[in-house]
Amino acid sequence: MVPRGEVGLIFAQIGLSSGAVEPELYAAVVLMVIATTFASPLLLKKTFA
Repeated sequence: MVPRGEVGLIFAQIGLSSGAVEPELYAAVVLMVIATTFASPLLLKKTFA
């Protein structure tokens, strides 16, 4: 996993547990972290190939 994604998940979890982030927003953040984690290497490989 990309370090930025890990940090995003940590901050999202802290926000969720403190009540600053709603569960819907937390779910969106988690989905974006997963999507960018899988998409970035594929796009970079295609770009530099």
